[in-house]
Amino acid sequence: MEIKFFNNLKLIKKLTISAAVFLLPLGIMLFTIISMSISSIKIDSVELNGIEVLHPAINLMRDIPLFVNSYFEDSKDNINIYTNKQSIIKLLSELNEKHEKYFFDDALNVSPQSLLDNWELLSKTTIRDSFSWAYRQMMLDLNKLIAYVVDVSGLVTDRDIESAYLVAAAFHELPQAQDRMVLIENLLRIIQDGAFTQKRKTELMLNLELLMYSDNIRIQNRFHSIENIRNKNINTFESFEILLKSCFDTIAYYSGSVEYIINEPIININAIPVLFETATRTNGSIYRLQSASLSRLETIIKERIALYRLRLILSLIAAIFAMAFAFFIILITTFGIRKSTNSMGVVFKRLNENDLSVTIESISNDELGEFMTLLGDFLSKLRITFSAINKNSSMVSLAMVDLSATARQMAATANEQSASVAEIVSTIENNAHLSAQSAEKTKEVANLAVQTQELSRRGATIREANESMMFDIRNQNVKIIDIIKNLTDMLFGIDESIKIIDTIADHTKLIAFNAALEAASSGEAGARFSAVADEIRRFADNVVESASEIKENISEINQSAQNLLTEANNGSRAINTGYNRIVEQKEVFENIVDVSQSVAVRMQQIFNLSKQQEVAAAHVFTALKEISGGVKQFVSATAVTSDTVDKLNIMSNELKETLAEYHISGDK
Repeated sequence: MEIKFFNNLKLIKKLTISAAVFLLPLGIMLFTIISMSISSIKIDSVELNGIEVLHPAINLMRDIPLFVNSYFEDSKDNINIYTNKQSIIKLLSELNEKHEKYFFDDALNVSPQSLLDNWELLSKTTIRDSFSWAYRQMMLDLNKLIAYVVDVSGLVTDRDIESAYLVAAAFHELPQAQDRMVLIENLLRIIQDGAFTQKRKTELMLNLELLMYSDNIRIQNRFHSIENIRNKNINTFESFEILLKSCFDTIAYYSGSVEYIINEPIININAIPVLFETATRTNGSIYRLQSASLSRLETIIKERIALYRLRLILSLIAAIFAMAFAFFIILITTFGIRKSTNSMGVVFKRLNENDLSVTIESISNDELGEFMTLLGDFLSKLRITFSAINKNSSMVSLAMVDLSATARQMAATANEQSASVAEIVSTIENNAHLSAQSAEKTKEVANLAVQTQELSRRGATIREANESMMFDIRNQNVKIIDIIKNLTDMLFGIDESIKIIDTIADHTKLIAFNAALEAASSGEAGARFSAVADEIRRFADNVVESASEIKENISEINQSAQNLLTEANNGSRAINTGYNRIVEQKEVFENIVDVSQSVAVRMQQIFNLSKQQEVAAAHVFTALKEISGGVKQFVSATAVTSDTVDKLNIMSNELKETLAEYHISGDK
């Protein structure tokens, strides 16, 4: 059904559908590129949203330790505490606002609201232990929130290797070092409070070792891994080297300072505030490195989004250009095809009007141009073929006229021969009657000796008449044989003409078959031409069928003529025998005249001869009857031949009238 529907479409629609199918893979490819670009832009936009949320979180990681140190070192009415409080409140509000804007619908283990609750406790408590616990808990929640935002925004699974290393360093190693420093600071405050035990010292030394030999080394290794791709960002990583060295040195100095004071036999309590200041500087170095990493990560993602947008724009431009180019190609191709199809439409319209004189000129070198050239060559050959058929049909018509006249002449001759044979038969019947009378009279001759001489003269006269009649019969028989031979020759000529008609009809069928094939390949435009081709082929089939019937009739006539010729030859031999008998009668009659004296003796011989003549005459009579029957059959066959020739003549005229409907020259 689908193939039939496609076949029913016009050529222009087929071309448009083909072009659309051809452009479909390109469209799918462009759609894929555009979809991937849009998807990548969306993913990177979510990552940018995460970075936007992380900015206030990173600032809180810096400001909260500053507030804590100010709280423990200065009075609560100090300006530094107030400034830090306002900064933290502002950052918490910004963090909460941005988080609700981008990630409000996601389920959280920790939310900005919990940070606000911790901050309320941290800012209002006056108990050192509760303050330290709230400080520790707030930093843990802040780290959890940072880890969650990194995860939910997709930063942790970023496909760029540099971004992946930056995310791991900025939001895993550095926050872990900051958390370690919070633990160390709380332990130092316990020392200040005088509740330092050996267990806490061991815990402090363990955290110092982890900070120095684990966290600090892993931070250096992570950034050194990033530095391995510095060829892409050589200018950017020059500043990273400074920040990384500052971070490493401050962490190392801080760890060494704490370890030095702790390992003294007597811990100098007055030196611990200096350690808190060192921790503040170390935390600032970590913050600067973390902030620089976040800024670099933001730059990378923005550059990537710009690249994706450029790719999207280029893809859209390519799609528009491809569509415009395809439309232009389809328009040009459609114009060429329409021009060719219009020319072909004019040609087939004139062909539908039976005008074969139309000429076709190719207006392109494509398949349609080749088809039009081939169609023009076919029409030229068809015009030549129609001219040949027209000429041959005229020749066939003339031959039919001659054949009809010959058949009529043969029929007249056969009728004359039939009358002659009937006359001969009548004469033979009379001769047989006379022979019988002669035999009867012979018995009376002996008693009529006186009349012997007179009877002998009368017998001689009759014999001469018989001789003349037999001579005429022999001549007529010879003429009949010649006529039968002429009839056989004429039948042979008719058979040759029928073969020519068969050949012409076969050629006509072949031409009609080829014309039907060409008409079928022309589609609906060749339907009328196909009907004409079918009519010509049907007419050729009728001609072949009629010619076959004529051949069968001629074959039957020829067989009858052969039989008639055989019988005529037999009759000729019988006539010759009778003629010889009559010659012998001449001698007998001469002897009768000469030797009338021996009539009585010779009468018996004459009687015997008369009997023989009677028998011979009976044979001749029988043969002539058979000849008469053959002649009658020949007359009937000639009449059938004449009717067949008339039918062929009518069919030839019909063929000429059909061919006359087609114009093969310039004039109509």
